[in-house]
Amino acid sequence: MLIALLLMTGWLAAAPTARAMDPRQPFHSYVLDHWGVEQGLPQITVLDMAEDSAGFLWLNTQSVVARFDGTRFVRYDRATTGVDTSMLGAVWADPRGGVWFGGTRGLLRQRDGHFTALGGAAVNAIIDAGDGTPLLATADGVQRLRGERIEPAGDIGGPAFSLLRDGDRLWVGGVGRVCRRVGAGVPVCIHAGQASWQHVVVNHLALQGGQLWLGTSAGLMRIVDGRWVAGGLGDGLDAAPIENLLTDRGGSLWIGTADALYRRLPEGRLEREDLDVSRRPWVKSMLEDHHGNLWLGTYTRGLYRVWNGWTRRISVRDGVRDPLVWSVLRAPDGAIVFGTNSDVEVYDGQRVRTLIPGSALPNPSAYELHYDRRQRLWVGTRGGIAVFDHGTNVTPPALQGLRNLQINDIHEVGDDDFRIGTSAGLYRWKQGELTRLDPQATAAEAIVRSILALAPEHFYVGTRDGVREWRDGQWTRPAWAEPLRGHFVTRLATPEPGLLLVATSDAGIGVMVDGRLRMTGQKEGLPSDNVWTFDLLGGQLYVSSMDGAWRLPLAQLPRPGSPPRTVSPQRLAGEQRSTTVDSVRCCNGGARARSVVAGDIIWYASTDGILGVDTRALGDPPSAPRAQVVSVDHDGRQYGGDAFTLDHGSRDLTIHYTAPYLPVGTLHFRYRLDGYDKEWQYADVRREAFYTHLPAGDYRFRVAATLPGADGYGAEAGMVVEVTPHWYENLLVRFVAAAALAVLLFALARWSMRRQRRRNAWLEEQVERRTGKLSRALERLRVTNLALAEESHTDALTALHNRRYLLAQLPALLASGSRIGVVQIDIDHFKDVNDAWGHAAGDSVLRELGGKLAELRRDSDITVRWGGEEFLLLLRDVEADDVLRIAERLRRDIAAKAFADGRGGVIRLTCSIGFSMHPLAAHEDMATFEMAVELADLALYRAKYLGRDRCVGLLATAPLPPSVLGEPLAPQLDALLAAGQLQWMRSAG
Repeated sequence: MLIALLLMTGWLAAAPTARAMDPRQPFHSYVLDHWGVEQGLPQITVLDMAEDSAGFLWLNTQSVVARFDGTRFVRYDRATTGVDTSMLGAVWADPRGGVWFGGTRGLLRQRDGHFTALGGAAVNAIIDAGDGTPLLATADGVQRLRGERIEPAGDIGGPAFSLLRDGDRLWVGGVGRVCRRVGAGVPVCIHAGQASWQHVVVNHLALQGGQLWLGTSAGLMRIVDGRWVAGGLGDGLDAAPIENLLTDRGGSLWIGTADALYRRLPEGRLEREDLDVSRRPWVKSMLEDHHGNLWLGTYTRGLYRVWNGWTRRISVRDGVRDPLVWSVLRAPDGAIVFGTNSDVEVYDGQRVRTLIPGSALPNPSAYELHYDRRQRLWVGTRGGIAVFDHGTNVTPPALQGLRNLQINDIHEVGDDDFRIGTSAGLYRWKQGELTRLDPQATAAEAIVRSILALAPEHFYVGTRDGVREWRDGQWTRPAWAEPLRGHFVTRLATPEPGLLLVATSDAGIGVMVDGRLRMTGQKEGLPSDNVWTFDLLGGQLYVSSMDGAWRLPLAQLPRPGSPPRTVSPQRLAGEQRSTTVDSVRCCNGGARARSVVAGDIIWYASTDGILGVDTRALGDPPSAPRAQVVSVDHDGRQYGGDAFTLDHGSRDLTIHYTAPYLPVGTLHFRYRLDGYDKEWQYADVRREAFYTHLPAGDYRFRVAATLPGADGYGAEAGMVVEVTPHWYENLLVRFVAAAALAVLLFALARWSMRRQRRRNAWLEEQVERRTGKLSRALERLRVTNLALAEESHTDALTALHNRRYLLAQLPALLASGSRIGVVQIDIDHFKDVNDAWGHAAGDSVLRELGGKLAELRRDSDITVRWGGEEFLLLLRDVEADDVLRIAERLRRDIAAKAFADGRGGVIRLTCSIGFSMHPLAAHEDMATFEMAVELADLALYRAKYLGRDRCVGLLATAPLPPSVLGEPLAPQLDALLAAGQLQWMRSAG
């Protein structure tokens, strides 16, 4: 197993110390970013490329030269440079910042944005001559530049097509020959031995482990003992034209052909690599940049960046049966155990196998994993828990009490002593006995996601409703945790003494120190407010969320009481870049075991297997690059970015800036124009600054870049901007104009004051006359409003009050603290009246009944038409017996009354009455009043059920608890009656 573990971490530990493509990493685990025409590449064919001293990538395409800063492409065509920049096949960047290009039209130089055509023979390749000047492989042989003149630099007997420097040795590829020159000596050529190779063109040269490889028009070859021999790598490479060769810093030889990309590893093994969905990538050029990234220029697919990444995914192609992973854990032997949606699997560094099939689990979704002190594996599922001892199911029968519950946290306190957080409460398992610790928890509090033990009988519990504290058998909510009410707490941990970290699913991450909590979320710079879990490694806080994984130095996380500030975490996985060919999906939110630290690797559960983040490969936080001012746009023309004087035209400027950064990362910029901007302007990813109507003056534009994870901003770039004044902006002209304006204003002010006095007198007269009219109109309006208010509170048919009136009076009524009888009256079989005598007769009956109820009510009572033939009476300062007596009197009076039918006859009616008493609980509010109305309604239905024409009350025998009042009473009625909390009341007769 030890050997397996070493293999599992080999992709980390065996990686070269310098940043380079890791030869032990499978190609499919590299990260590929792609740029095509859609991303701004001027043309899809990249013939050659070079990285200059500032960090820009220069590209030769078939149509133009382009400069790439890691995000944007800048075109340099004939219109912008004055020279033809198409079909240039060679490029080289010198150490002084210049870039040299070669093609059929000779040599071309770029310096400070200016292009100069130097001419000469066709240039096939360019390298360093050893002194920072270009050495050229041309149609006239090897040449070099002295001053502005191109001259020969060693005769190889024909044209040169490729160059390679190996210390003081120079290799030159020609037609049917490879020549070697040591120092300033005479070149010695090795000629192709076979007749069929006599006219082969050696377009590319590369050294791997002392072996010289030749990329020719007739296939891959090499030099062995001073002779040409076939490459011998197979897969048709001996006969396929070689488009490019490159040996990277990791010792791998990369071979590009029209049909495929190959990698020959340092130990000699050849791999054919899948670049992407393209069947013929046709890699035309390759470059390893200063950061160790491999850049591939293709003939038909644009530009690729290939880099190690800092993640390793173990998924279906590695043998994972179900890629939806909920939990991950390190086994006692060091293997990585993970729970999927279908089973429990294990990765031992070589292969993935099933550890526990889903059929052996109470539910196949292995949501939580834990190895106890006896090395037994506890598997918490979405429907119960199981315990395995070296593959044997040893689940105690008492744990069946957790069946059908989702297991979120298995926390071991001592030997055979556990706290188990579930979807329906917190449980203790101790020595064969299962006990629930929080039977009084609300539904949200019962969903436990995280348990943090502070002492054997003292721990914090993270729930769907914040944090609760258990101490010596008592539940409380810590004062510091009040801001977390209503938030789902996913993780609690103490990374260092006196410091508590709190992760939430919707409020970011919090720091608690000395009883105070400080939350940091998306508003403060986090990728989102969601945090599944976190781990601390090397002072860095590694966090997983639904938006991916990111890291931040723990010291940068704001503490309670510190000034407001934003943070800039570094994205590690899950960042969806538009250029990424294979997106790195992370992370999944299961239970507590969402991540595990194994040495320098943090493994995360994801929806595509398990994802390992190599923290050592991440290295130190990235450094922000130096910014550069690129150009200035003014009135449709573009100017250089060194300095700018605005002395004509509009006062509007657009300043373009950038920062070359070829590694992975999103740059963010800030800028300011000193003398104009009062503070820094934060442009996010925008690379232009816009200024309009600038006043005359001397300014300095400053810009700086940063990126997530960097410690502040990189070095600034600056540019002087001078805006010359117009003639009318001269100081003397302005003084004279100001004086003339002052005299004019004084004259206007005197004239205006005299005119205003006359107008004021007239206005005072008008105001006095109209004030009287307005007072009389307001009085009429007041009287009208009173009448309208009364009308809005009155039922038009019965002249009784309506529901609007009740809602207006109810707050004062409830605040009085009186006992209130709540009475509902419903006319029996009222529909028959409408059917037999018509709606006019029905309306007449309701009017008479309304008059009767208004006649019988006391001044303190409220009588409301509740709806249709239903009425509501609120009787103040009464007891239940009084309410029953009043209700019986109303019932008898209605039964005895003869209602006119409108045809000379009479109508006899009966009514059913239900009543209750308010308050029902120790406190009085609108909710308890609504419950009292519900009880009266239930009593009314009881009266109807018993035969109508009767009075029934439904009364609480004691104040009802909030747990009862929080739900509708009708479904609870039978239980409350059986428990004696409610009782019926009827007259003795």
